[in-house]
Amino acid sequence: MLKHNFDKIDRYLTATKQYWHYNAFILNDYPSFSGNSALINFLHRIDDNQLLSYQQNPASLYPLLKQFIPELLNINDPLFDINNNNFTHDLDVPFWLKKGIKGRKWIQIDRFSHYIDETLPVLEWCAGKGHLGRLIHYKTKNEISAVEWNAGLCNQGQALAQQQSISQPFFVANVLLGEGSQLLNKEQHVVALHACGDLHVHLINGVKKVLTEKVTISPCCYHLTEHDNYQAVSSYASQQSQLLSSITLNKQDLKLAVAQQSTSGERQTQLNDQEVWWRLSFDCLQKALLKTEDYLTVPSFPKTLLSNNFRDFAEWVKAYKQLDIELPADLSMYLVQGKVRFNRLRRGELVSQFFRRPLELWLVYDRALSLQEAGYQVNISIFCDANITPRNLLIQASR
Repeated sequence: MLKHNFDKIDRYLTATKQYWHYNAFILNDYPSFSGNSALINFLHRIDDNQLLSYQQNPASLYPLLKQFIPELLNINDPLFDINNNNFTHDLDVPFWLKKGIKGRKWIQIDRFSHYIDETLPVLEWCAGKGHLGRLIHYKTKNEISAVEWNAGLCNQGQALAQQQSISQPFFVANVLLGEGSQLLNKEQHVVALHACGDLHVHLINGVKKVLTEKVTISPCCYHLTEHDNYQAVSSYASQQSQLLSSITLNKQDLKLAVAQQSTSGERQTQLNDQEVWWRLSFDCLQKALLKTEDYLTVPSFPKTLLSNNFRDFAEWVKAYKQLDIELPADLSMYLVQGKVRFNRLRRGELVSQFFRRPLELWLVYDRALSLQEAGYQVNISIFCDANITPRNLLIQASR
């Protein structure tokens, strides 16, 4: 069944590749969408109020886009339907277990913990402060341990465990360097809630070597990988990509798979929009001053810059990138150019948003197939509502 579902999604993504496989940041105009000029004209006519409405309610946009993209499937199409578990929430958990955990994060931890119901020792992978492990221990009395690379978080987690009279050894290890592999063994249940990118891939590869009894993972941030192009986790996905599929995923595609921000508040959404606008504006600026058509990648920057003005941001990028340019006295024209590109980018995203879940499912099925190939029985489900976290897909594997 996993292969069947993977193949159907793979064929769909291959057939619609022109509508999602592009980097909007490097474009000065709308994507060509393989010459679908009627679609581009439709997007161009969307005003700001309609844009916001379609962003918040994609279902209302679907019948309109379907006129221009006949092969487009709706976000809630049966192909993308995953078992939606009956979510419950433990209201009787003592307050001290929740101390220091924000609301949505606590609900994620609580819902995830419902899938650990046997007596195997539990190892929490990329555990942070080990909140999940302590909740699992409270519910099941399982032996628990944690691996985390950040020594400060380990110390804080150890202190919390001692305060709560819970035995919870922490191991400081960089799992990307294989340092956590010695903690994996056969008689064990390894859990990972939102271990990013290569962190959970290393876990999958590690448990396959020692044949760990059970694994429960909620993957996240697939783009956080050392590879420029996606490396399939399963042999099946790798073979299909070589033989049948024309899909070659780059980091921009992997970012699209996790681009949904349904839990962001209004202020955070405004800051995200401002950041994208300023990045595009600076790109217009550097292209004009350096007389180039090449897009300049801007790294992560101190978000306090967003509270200042665009000139401060531009000066920071200039210094960081060591650019030999003199900023003009008036930068307003570049902000206008950046806003034009920003508006086009957001309208193009009205199309690409329909491919976020299919891409994420493709990636999750690849991980599930990898475990299945190693002899695991694998189940994919949803462990919490999307308004708690958009990354709500759960992989459960048992020997």
